[in-house]
Amino acid sequence: MKLIYQIGRLERGAFNPIKFEVHGKVYEALLSSFALRQSFLENEQASKVILIYPVSLFLNSSLLNEKATQTQNIPVEFKKVIESILSDQNKLSNYLSNPYPYFEKHPHSKEADGFIVIHSIGQYGGIKFSATLEELILEIFIDMVKRYQDETFSELYLDISSGHNIYTSALLEAGRLFLTFYKLQNFNLKQNGLKVFITFSDPIVAPYNRTFQVHKDFCLEVKTFFSFPEKPIQNKLDNAYSKFAKDLIGEDKELRPFKRQLNELFSYGYFFYSAIKNNSPLVLYTWEYHQEEEIDRGIADLINFVKQSLYSNYQSTPGLKFDLFRKAFLMLSIYKGILKVLKEYKIFKKEEVELEELARNFRDENQSFYNCFELKQNREYFSHELSNTFEREEIKNNIPEHYVPLRNLIIGESDEIKPRNFLAHCGFERNCVYVRRQGDKVFIKYYGDEVLRRIEKILLSSKA
Repeated sequence: MKLIYQIGRLERGAFNPIKFEVHGKVYEALLSSFALRQSFLENEQASKVILIYPVSLFLNSSLLNEKATQTQNIPVEFKKVIESILSDQNKLSNYLSNPYPYFEKHPHSKEADGFIVIHSIGQYGGIKFSATLEELILEIFIDMVKRYQDETFSELYLDISSGHNIYTSALLEAGRLFLTFYKLQNFNLKQNGLKVFITFSDPIVAPYNRTFQVHKDFCLEVKTFFSFPEKPIQNKLDNAYSKFAKDLIGEDKELRPFKRQLNELFSYGYFFYSAIKNNSPLVLYTWEYHQEEEIDRGIADLINFVKQSLYSNYQSTPGLKFDLFRKAFLMLSIYKGILKVLKEYKIFKKEEVELEELARNFRDENQSFYNCFELKQNREYFSHELSNTFEREEIKNNIPEHYVPLRNLIIGESDEIKPRNFLAHCGFERNCVYVRRQGDKVFIKYYGDEVLRRIEKILLSSKA
């Protein structure tokens, strides 16, 4: 499915059909996005148009002027809606509290597949609107995420043919952020993933009875890296991101369960990220990770929180800290991306792991788990450590059939777990690992609650 976004119109010529050329064929439509959608549909390609209306759009007193060019072809009933807002203080107050019922009557809304109303910046009709560009980006971004959760789309079109540059800039940045969000949860795509295009028409200037070309093939690209946006400040899984969650959501005691939910997802996300980045694959088999549905629920709950915070007042915003929310959404996306790869490689919590499975999943040059995250050096170093720790004859031949600490087979200077040694030896720290043999097979595991707590601390403290 293809999803098209465009800033809504209510200005000169907004209700005069225009001829647009798409793929060599001419379509008559009120908006370039409608023409683009019609072209897709004619080629049996499912597509939808979502309009973005700045809340200030109706607050234009010139719309009351019978002779104004803006009023040309405006349906009578819709014009009455605008007049009621501009002339009745109670209606204006209702409009600023909840503009959706009014925008539903916009003729373009009836032709579109959906719409959202976002905040405005500046002064209109004597009313000052207070918002930031970042908040506008966040409003559009969460709509994209919600629609993708409800119905996935393979192509996203950002039509910048209309709208003030504030809003088209917000649309472009929201699309860029959404593409980053998408890529971070799809590290190992086997097929072509989401594509985002910037589209626009020729400038709509007189004479209006000619045909205007729609340009649609400018592909938006973003570069993503396997990097966690925010590091934990605590080194325990139960509170690693408690402060971040509090900064994000605030002090409201009623929201404590939500903050605990986010803290847990962020903490486990970073923990598994750190295990991968720090080349400690046995960790991935030792701790249980969340299900994708739990992360999706966290994303949905965060979207609802943003909506409730922003849309209680359309004249001003609560001053949400955009960077915190950007990081929060991306952290959840990275965790989901990690889970997808873990599932693909059939990596899940086990009592013990066979060395052959570790070698197959992490050492194989062509099929390595690390290839998904572009961590080639991890694969090479892990291969060396696996061989040096378990495959040397003097160690391999002395592994018994019952579990023994690895330190019984490898001489070391201390029986204490050393963080430096843990990280330097791919998690095969001699005081952490237990090993046994069963025929030709060798199995390993971490053992003991204290050992597991130490590993958690090491990986959460590591600035991966």
